Amino acid sequence: MLTQRPDPLPAAVDVSPAMPRPSVAWYGVAVLFVVQIFSFVDRQALSLLIAPIKADLGMSDTEVSLVIGLGFALAYAVAGLPIGRLVDRVSRPALLSAGLALWCGCTFLCGFVRSFPQLALARSGVGIGEATGTPVVVSLLGDWFPPHRRGLAFAVFAVSAYVGTGLALVAGSGIVHAFEGLTVVDVPLIGSVRTWQFVFLLIGPPGLLVIPFVLSLYEPRRSGVAKGQGKPTSDAPDLPQVVAHYRRHWRAFATQHAASTLLAMLFYGTGAWVPEFLRRTYGLPIAQGGLWFGCVTVAAGALGVLAGGVTSDRMLRAGRTDARLRVTGIAALCALPFAAAFPQAATPALALLLAGGMIFFTAVISTTGSTGVQELAPARMRGTASAVYLFVFNGIGLSLGPTVFALLTDRAFGDEALLWRAMAVGAPSLAILAALAAFSGLHPYRACVAANAGTSGAHEAAPSTSPASPASTRIATA
Repeated sequence: MLTQRPDPLPAAVDVSPAMPRPSVAWYGVAVLFVVQIFSFVDRQALSLLIAPIKADLGMSDTEVSLVIGLGFALAYAVAGLPIGRLVDRVSRPALLSAGLALWCGCTFLCGFVRSFPQLALARSGVGIGEATGTPVVVSLLGDWFPPHRRGLAFAVFAVSAYVGTGLALVAGSGIVHAFEGLTVVDVPLIGSVRTWQFVFLLIGPPGLLVIPFVLSLYEPRRSGVAKGQGKPTSDAPDLPQVVAHYRRHWRAFATQHAASTLLAMLFYGTGAWVPEFLRRTYGLPIAQGGLWFGCVTVAAGALGVLAGGVTSDRMLRAGRTDARLRVTGIAALCALPFAAAFPQAATPALALLLAGGMIFFTAVISTTGSTGVQELAPARMRGTASAVYLFVFNGIGLSLGPTVFALLTDRAFGDEALLWRAMAVGAPSLAILAALAAFSGLHPYRACVAANAGTSGAHEAAPSTSPASPASTRIATA
């Protein structure tokens, strides 16, 4: 029985972008890798300078948490929605270059702030600028690599997030040591600034040096020529088309987003508190704990990202179209024992080793999450879909992850010394919920991937088949 085609875009428009040579694609991955490192270093800088900022600006813990977590994450998530729409319509290298310039400039401006509102405004600018990053990356990598190669490409790129986070933690330990006892630094052409302000002046500008390389990235042609019209037609879908796709496949999107976001809450939540957990539980100095945890994050995160990409690629080549979400669920189950054990370890070394195991498995989402969105969304709406995904991922995972453990410590146990108990309860609970979300979504995920494959076939077959032909019948019923 014939049914209406699932995709309302004109079938006579060729919207398949031409993939570049592998060398060109991997050059792009290398450039985006460097951009992402700058993003995470700029993002993490403030959390390493809490004490002097509080002392100089008279900020409370609540105000600091708003600037670091909720305020930054909301600006990042909300800005990502319109940016995602722009990704489907404008030059992606140019858009990313503008975002890079904005977040580097706003990081630099953090070195001149004199009040909480000024700092909050500057950090919001950093969040808005960084919001251009992932939608552009997801869209470009999806156009540069075929499906069975995307997992490795995303994995290599995603390593940069853990390198950037680890570098920030390691550098933060050096900053604490180097600036110990100092309050003011004399900067040429600027004058005397506080030591924490000097850090922002130092880390902001270098990212601008990457802009020429970003502008050199290959931008596939994303507009088609309507048959018989001889003029280009935009392949970006209208908002009603995007909404219709989400409504048809809401279970696939909901479970995929939920599984990834819950693992993000586990990673961001524990990551925010591990140095303090090491201090409160084992008496380890913050500088030493930050250094060790930074090294663990780089090693375990990088290996986990690569393992997730390679494993899901192999499963996909073996015929499992739900490979990305399946690997997410398996990773959540594997992270569970480590998440439950590390807060109760007898020594800080054992705690860090077990936390590394948890990070290894939670890092998988950096690959399977983004590539999963690629498979759930048709090529022409990947920018929009990645923006929606990041709105959920960052708006909940980054914003609420650290708060979960803080609320458990303050409200459930009522003693900051019992942070370990809050982590022993909260961390495995998030892992269990993530696994349940992933495995409950495997069937709708496969259905959505199959529908997208049928839609792609419709665009290719329509010009050479009539509505009554057998090929048309197969496409319309997919």
